[in-house]
Amino acid sequence: METRKLSELKASNPYLRLGTDVTDLEKSISTVGLIAPLVISNDNLILAGARRYQALMNLGYTEAEVMVVDKGPLEMELISIDENLVRKDLSKMEIEVHLRRAKEIYTELHPEPEPAPVVEGEPVVEVLPAQGFLTMVSEKTGLSPKQIHEAINRDEMASKSVKEARKNGELSVSQTNEIVRMSKKDQEEAIEHIKELPVKDIKKFVKLAKAQGVDRAIASTPVDPRQKEFLEIDSSLKKVIKKLKQFELEGITSVDLPDVTQDLLVELMAITGPGVGSNKSYGDERSESLQ
Repeated sequence: METRKLSELKASNPYLRLGTDVTDLEKSISTVGLIAPLVISNDNLILAGARRYQALMNLGYTEAEVMVVDKGPLEMELISIDENLVRKDLSKMEIEVHLRRAKEIYTELHPEPEPAPVVEGEPVVEVLPAQGFLTMVSEKTGLSPKQIHEAINRDEMASKSVKEARKNGELSVSQTNEIVRMSKKDQEEAIEHIKELPVKDIKKFVKLAKAQGVDRAIASTPVDPRQKEFLEIDSSLKKVIKKLKQFELEGITSVDLPDVTQDLLVELMAITGPGVGSNKSYGDERSESLQ
């Protein structure tokens, strides 16, 4: 541990997250000082601690304690990725990109032995790739090894258009998990046709595409132009039904709900008819109370 001038440090590491709100961090440093030192390389490149560095600069500090790491380029990159992985504000896609790159580095630094040959008559045990890496990251992030493996797989297997659709919020993780089962070429050809389909329909599409080709799968999978709206309604109604079932278990009926909520339930019943959902008793009860 040593002290370095902040003006000598280089914040050019692409993994650093600068320009974020560090108000709370500034208050903490002003109150108790810098608890965790900045981590830098021999040539003063900041590897971890960008937000701490930013807060110190904002507060007018001219120097700070640092931990100098004398490692190779891969180890130093892994340190920067590790710092980001424990942050809470990374998007799912950012986490996946970081995990994939971290796995590549870890695998290069820690080559794993060839798996044991399969012995006839003995059960085959599935071993996730880079098991040591998965265990290490699981302990730090709280994600299960299977979740980490799936996240890496999504980033490795997704085509450019699929990644773009995810970035734009057009695909969920569950949808993407099914789509990446196809080749990247097939993903590119199919994405515009299937991105608004529910997961169960995407599963059917992928199965058909593998068996008969993407063109055949597209021709056999009509997409309603209002599919996205239908899915939104479906999701909202499921939440309402779940909440109403919870109320029923607690002995709460429709007459106990606010008047505005009761009116909305009656209006929903009038639009859809008495067959909607599994909680028609709420609408019926309210309707009877209005007669």
